[in-house]
Amino acid sequence: MKRYIFMLIAIASLSAGCKKFLDQPIIGRQNTDNYFKTEADCQAAVIACYFGTHSDQWYELDRSQMMGDALSDDAFKGNSIPGDQSLFGDIARYHFDATNEWFGFRWSYLWKGVGNCNFAIEGISTSMIDNAVKQRLIAEAKFLRAYCYFELVKSFGGVPLVLNVPDPQAVLSVARSSKEECFAQIVKDLSDAAAVLPERAAQGADQIGRATKGAANAYLAKAYLFTENWAQAQKYADQVIASGQYSLEPSFSNVWSVRNKNGVESIFEFQYNADQTFNLGTALTTLTRSRADGGWGFDTPSSHLEQAFLKENDPRLKWTIIKQGDNVGAPTPNFDYSHYDTKLSENESGRISRKFYLAPADRPANELSHAPLNIIQMRYADLLLIDAEAAYRNGNEAVALKSLNMVRERANRLNPGTVLPRSSSGAQLLNDIWLERRLELAMEGHRYYDLVRQHRLVQVVKDFYTYNNSTSTDPYDKGNPKGADVAEKHNLFPIPQQDIDLSKGVLKQNPGF
Repeated sequence: MKRYIFMLIAIASLSAGCKKFLDQPIIGRQNTDNYFKTEADCQAAVIACYFGTHSDQWYELDRSQMMGDALSDDAFKGNSIPGDQSLFGDIARYHFDATNEWFGFRWSYLWKGVGNCNFAIEGISTSMIDNAVKQRLIAEAKFLRAYCYFELVKSFGGVPLVLNVPDPQAVLSVARSSKEECFAQIVKDLSDAAAVLPERAAQGADQIGRATKGAANAYLAKAYLFTENWAQAQKYADQVIASGQYSLEPSFSNVWSVRNKNGVESIFEFQYNADQTFNLGTALTTLTRSRADGGWGFDTPSSHLEQAFLKENDPRLKWTIIKQGDNVGAPTPNFDYSHYDTKLSENESGRISRKFYLAPADRPANELSHAPLNIIQMRYADLLLIDAEAAYRNGNEAVALKSLNMVRERANRLNPGTVLPRSSSGAQLLNDIWLERRLELAMEGHRYYDLVRQHRLVQVVKDFYTYNNSTSTDPYDKGNPKGADVAEKHNLFPIPQQDIDLSKGVLKQNPGF
């Protein structure tokens, strides 16, 4: 919240102090008091909301995408150099506290996103632009505010509900609302957005990538899944399915292709290009690639995840993990892509993630923070598995199996006869749905949050530690301490200590920290 507060202080300072310094307006600086005069002004404010939901530097929110993997049994910190981002290593091994800056950046920049949305909603509401345009822009900002709050709540639990642009000092005294109150506001914002936003098919070519009715309803389904309101989760998942706006990519291998931006499966994804002038693009392609191949080597898949694929004879493994020696392309004068080197001396698992991997031809100059790969936040396979889980909980096992097997049928096309339809029931069906989420969505940042909401994080991670140190024959697992210290407190991130201090104790810390 600190950076959001700084933004508000800056706004207040502009209005309070300028006349004392100079009677003439500052050339080249927008006056926030009279900003929302034209449709172009309002459009720009909403674009700033999209920008604020992610980041333009690797250390802002890009890197926290990796925490959903590294805090689970799917991945390690990856880069084994002790002094390189050691705070990420502390997170991956459950050795973190409230001073870890990775949590501070996630908290601060998500609050920056909330602040941008509040500023846009208030300003556009009083603008004199066309009413239909006004309502659509407000709906987009509400969707993005709900997205930011969803990310905050699933990470930190209940947080302060700030729904306007408050006085800079007043915001410091806003206490945390309950998790239930926060989810109620998320649902309200998403419901408001869904009532106004167009379906994907109704968007013009210049609107692709912006929020849609389908995205709002999909996030409603996910919000209800996280609050265990199974009936509403299935209701909204079914609405998205029935809309006919989305389908599974014909081949799983194409889901994360840099050449498949906003594909038929995409419900909501962050838009990136490789513009060097404006410092645009994602850093995840560099952060997660092998250090031998110009990357930083973080968030490396575990042998435990690989074994989950192998046990199922699942061909999605090839498109999820690149392992030492794998063939991912033709050799070049500088690197043998036909026998991939993960730089074993600086890699905790001898593996890297394939989903964020860019072939050399697709890498721009100055790739860090400039890669053009879009980062998918919600896709149709995720929605189908939400539907399957909610339907199971509602006693609709036939519906659950149908949605589950749609995802499996697509996987089977990679190698026919390997991923067969499920016919399970009862507790086994739920376990099959959970396993499918792990395999289908692996290394996309979902696993930790799934384990938390399924109330099994501690047991799964403890089992992972036992596997690594007692069962695994992988040379990188034996002696790895990850999981030994996991505890119930790790179901939430700590509230950053700097923000508790800034609030003079109004913000209360999560238990155990």
